Amino acid sequence: MRRLDELIDTLRRLRGEQGCPWDRSRTFSDLCGYLIEEAYELQEVAALDDPQAAAGELGDVLFMALSCGLYLEEHGSADLDDIAGRAHDKIVRRHPHVFGDRVARDAAEGARHWQDMKDAEARARGEDPPPYLGTLPRSMPALRRALAIQRKVAEVGFEWEKAEQVYAKLLEESRELHEVLSLGDARRMQDELGDMLFSVVNLGRFLGVDPEAALAGTLQKFVDRFGYVERRLREQGRELRGSTLEEMDRLWEEAKRRGPAVGPGPVAPAGGE
Repeated sequence: MRRLDELIDTLRRLRGEQGCPWDRSRTFSDLCGYLIEEAYELQEVAALDDPQAAAGELGDVLFMALSCGLYLEEHGSADLDDIAGRAHDKIVRRHPHVFGDRVARDAAEGARHWQDMKDAEARARGEDPPPYLGTLPRSMPALRRALAIQRKVAEVGFEWEKAEQVYAKLLEESRELHEVLSLGDARRMQDELGDMLFSVVNLGRFLGVDPEAALAGTLQKFVDRFGYVERRLREQGRELRGSTLEEMDRLWEEAKRRGPAVGPGPVAPAGGE
């Protein structure tokens, strides 16, 4: 743990009186935002099967997490030892099947023990347990939150039996969206589109495909193909704005036949937290 202590000492110096003015000027909100950004960068390399790249990005996440902790320490809220202690105690409490006398025969039962202990903690504080889905932050990206919601309700048995049923639901939602297109009702179209997207996320979960990773791959494929269209037009001395849809579509099909210049990375699994 010598290097971890070294990192903490370095952070203390950065944020100290003789440290970096930029680091010292960051607010807690700033640091939390950077932590989220670094977590996304870690997620991006998670599917690349590159342990060294993952280790580098994880180091950045650790750096920002410790920075958040030191900010709280500097402002008298909690020190790093207290923060680590809280994390340790919570993990032990919520795993009674590991550190206590309960038994978990499978992952689902382990998840139930975790939820039981969360509810018990609320009651011990004199509070009612929060709604089952009430702890998922609204600030999560919508696709990621949809996936988290579907995982949680599946843990209590609110679940389809097979992917074909989910696909049928997706087709049903697609038909309902089609039915309201001619009505010109923006609210209903938004609602039906939302239902359709929720079903798409659910289908991805059943197929073992992370919807964020799937969409990211498609976005990159689109960017690569559109970049090809732009390059080919410029080779002809032309620009995008001066070209017709038919011309761009012809080059788009040409790009598709050539295959992706930069293909999407490996598909990230949708299962598990």
